[in-house]
Amino acid sequence: MSEKRLRIAPRLSKQDPSYWRERLFKNAYAYKGKRGQVPSWSVKIQRFGKRKSFTLRSQDRAQAASEACQIYQTLLEHGWNALNRNWGRAASVSRVSSTTLISPVFVRFDADYWKGRLIHRKYPEPSQSQRAREFSVRIEHARTSHYFPLGTSDESAAAARAIRIYQMVVNEGWAGAKARFPRELSLAVRWQDNPLAWTYTTIHTSQCSGLPKPVADLARRSPEKSVVFIEPDEGIRFSLAACANSQEGFRCDAAFAGAAEAVRAIPRRRVDLALANHDVLDDKGLACLEELQRARPGLAVVAYSVFEDTDQLFKSTPGGASVYMLKRTSPDRIFEPIANLAGPPTREQIASHIGKYFQHLSTLLPSGPPFWKLAKLTPREREILAFLSKGDVIKEIADTLGISNWTVHGHMKRIFEKLKVHSRTEAVIKYLQK
Repeated sequence: MSEKRLRIAPRLSKQDPSYWRERLFKNAYAYKGKRGQVPSWSVKIQRFGKRKSFTLRSQDRAQAASEACQIYQTLLEHGWNALNRNWGRAASVSRVSSTTLISPVFVRFDADYWKGRLIHRKYPEPSQSQRAREFSVRIEHARTSHYFPLGTSDESAAAARAIRIYQMVVNEGWAGAKARFPRELSLAVRWQDNPLAWTYTTIHTSQCSGLPKPVADLARRSPEKSVVFIEPDEGIRFSLAACANSQEGFRCDAAFAGAAEAVRAIPRRRVDLALANHDVLDDKGLACLEELQRARPGLAVVAYSVFEDTDQLFKSTPGGASVYMLKRTSPDRIFEPIANLAGPPTREQIASHIGKYFQHLSTLLPSGPPFWKLAKLTPREREILAFLSKGDVIKEIADTLGISNWTVHGHMKRIFEKLKVHSRTEAVIKYLQK
């Protein structure tokens, strides 16, 4: 007797028009005792705990399915509020062009939408630290997102700038927006990988050319350690040089786009310390650095990594380390662990100072919050906080718990309020100290 096997059809993604094709329907009506159907297709879409019916413009089933798919994608990227302002009630949808509704144009010209997305980031650039708290915004498009500092504390001006950035993202892609507007990034200086000892900070890229000079009152101080950076991105190179030149005792007069360029230039310069983006340290880059070590024996080269946000930073820490130590510094103190090191730093001196630096920090750790403070969290909030402590990002938490990203956002907001913190990093630290 032959065994019968069941064929299980592959599960379609909600971002595939074929998924929506099978969920289209036509509304029925009765008129003078006769039953009929409207010619247009409709679809019900459920997301973030809400469900709404949409009347689609196209009478062709395939085109209507594509339209429903685009509506769902817009909902994912911008939420119900953006749709509600432009769609209104489901009954009125058929009177509005669907191409207008699903296009991102209505979002990028909606100042109220962007005003609702403005945020104050906690760790601004040194140049901004003395100003009023300036707005930043997280812009999402095509399943990618980046933080952009907006350079103003005026809500209307910030929203207008966010619209300009979003318009460029849509029209010219992310590359065009990154080239024209500064981005907010997280920088991790990888002093050691095992045991892991990193310091990290927040930087803003710059569209300036050349390199910034040291602050006047610092330039007169001596001795200074001469540092160089090996960084492919010009905006990041300028920002890193500005950070170095903002810290007493350090000076950056040169930065290079690649390892080969650094190998040619560094032997002719006075360089005490080189920092290289971890991404350039491929086989070819490592070979260049080995050549540099032969030309300049004893020159210390420290790697760093750049991330879109601290969530990615924590997620990307290498596994297998026996101990994990991470410390946030301000952008003008990226060399804080070796600030008191006398003379040109060697690899051995750096390792010794890093150990002492983190050992000193451990003696300053406060006792964890009392349990009653954590007990104010609901079981779900403690569950989400546990996921955060493992480095899981919002989407992963939502998928694991079977809830929406927006629901996770809501839980995180309440966690921050109850623990009186401003970031997931601070929340996780308090959780780990419990």
